Amino acid sequence: MTATPKKHVSPEKEQAVKDLQALFDKYPIFAIADLKGLKASQLQVLKKKFKDELEIHIAKNRLVKLALLNLKKKHKDIGELNEYLAGPNAFVFSRKNPFALYLMFERNKVESEASAGDIAPNDIVVTAGNTGMQPGPILSKFGAAKIQTKIQDGSVWIAKDTIAVKKGDAISADVADLLGKLGLKPIMVGLKLRMGYDGGIIPGDVLAINLDEYKANLARAIHEAMGLSINAVYPTKETTPLLIAKAYMEAKGVAIESGMPIPEVMGEVLALAESQGKAVANAVKKKHPEIQL
Repeated sequence: MTATPKKHVSPEKEQAVKDLQALFDKYPIFAIADLKGLKASQLQVLKKKFKDELEIHIAKNRLVKLALLNLKKKHKDIGELNEYLAGPNAFVFSRKNPFALYLMFERNKVESEASAGDIAPNDIVVTAGNTGMQPGPILSKFGAAKIQTKIQDGSVWIAKDTIAVKKGDAISADVADLLGKLGLKPIMVGLKLRMGYDGGIIPGDVLAINLDEYKANLARAIHEAMGLSINAVYPTKETTPLLIAKAYMEAKGVAIESGMPIPEVMGEVLALAESQGKAVANAVKKKHPEIQL
């Protein structure tokens, strides 16, 4: 039986695989990000911005799979990454946890021109003024977008501020072309993590936490836990001062109500006695006005 010949791998690809293995060895945390919709120039902006915090590499999925073969003993569940190795990907290496990486990229998206089919992230407004365009076929695109124009000094002017596309609506090809000619970049694009790895795989939908909601839930949980600890008289480092204060106030209240003559409450006991005495005197006066009190 004839042995199957091994496929030749070029020295360049062998070196690329070794470089990838070195990165996986160097960084305990990495992520796979979807490159869809992100231009090379926009990726360079992100690389430059975060160069001191992470490394972003573009590599073919096939080469990454080869690099991962030798890492199965070191990294748990590494073989399960294959399901994420489809389509154009960027590979992010860092020492930050994947949740922090996700928030970094969400908060640092890059402005991009609109394309047909893009969904408007906000109301897209074109402002009144001179477009610098010459009258001609472009007027029909303004008309299709229901943007009022006028001709002045040989140029097309937008008559008033107008919402060209409402938030959540799809952008048509004509409107996308028009926005591009106006120099508008209404779409925010960035790296969207498909998964993160920190000792195990964390899917992208798990990384996509709502930070404000998370903070609110955490604050509510702390408040409820504190209340439970106090009501159950369960002393902890956080609640012991509150339990002592509560016990002190309750003990003081008992002492005042019982008229206990101790220095800590004598002022309140005398004030209560005076108040009660006046109340009795007023009641007697109403029933027996002849008595002089």
